[in-house]
Amino acid sequence: MHLAVCVAVAFVAGLVDAMAGGGGILTIPAIATFGFAIPVVGGTNKVVGTCGSSTATVRFLLRGKIDFAVAGVAAVGAAAGAVAGARALVSLGRVDERLARGLFGFLLVAMALYLFFRPALGTASEPRRAGRATLALALATGVALGFYDGFFGPGTGSFLVFAMVRLFRFDFVTATGNAKLVNFASNVASLGTFIISGVVEWRVALPMGAACACGAWLGAALAIRNGPRFVRWIFLAVAIAVAARLIVAAAR
Repeated sequence: MHLAVCVAVAFVAGLVDAMAGGGGILTIPAIATFGFAIPVVGGTNKVVGTCGSSTATVRFLLRGKIDFAVAGVAAVGAAAGAVAGARALVSLGRVDERLARGLFGFLLVAMALYLFFRPALGTASEPRRAGRATLALALATGVALGFYDGFFGPGTGSFLVFAMVRLFRFDFVTATGNAKLVNFASNVASLGTFIISGVVEWRVALPMGAACACGAWLGAALAIRNGPRFVRWIFLAVAIAVAARLIVAAAR
């Protein structure tokens, strides 16, 4: 019954994450209820996240909603950053979660407020020219958020979507597709580190991963079908929900 509940949580997490990111805020606490050590929670969650991000990436790719010039470079940076972040987590064995949750919770609130008061942002794609400056920014963004994903994780998808909308001027659907590709790269890279370190609980990871993949396929379809304005409101709701969860957890 315990595992069945966590599988249901993973399905919802995949659904939400494919549209706006933030799925980890649901799956990490669910996995933690088994009483695993922090690195095992991170490694097991990375399997679940990889299943969801890979499925969503394929869905967006099939509908032409990924810009490979920017997302491809960011994905390379994210893979490198994620390996460093995962190695740091395995080495340290713990994170000052209270500080991290509070900090990133407030960042998500600021991000959501910024987008709320700029309603036209992300409703249409007017991407920056893929010159050296843009690609350098994409690489730096990938490295920074990849490290965060490998080391801590919750809200990575939301931060990536925001970066794709604000920094690179994509609409919310294309921004989400790009974010899924970048997130997939960081997930795979950090997952390899976790597997080599032996910190994955496969009995939990595999059923939750399968459920997350199913949810992600449906979520990506909803995002593509309903367009940027729909995804924008989902994104704002998820960002606020994730922020609230992080801040409340930090205050305990």
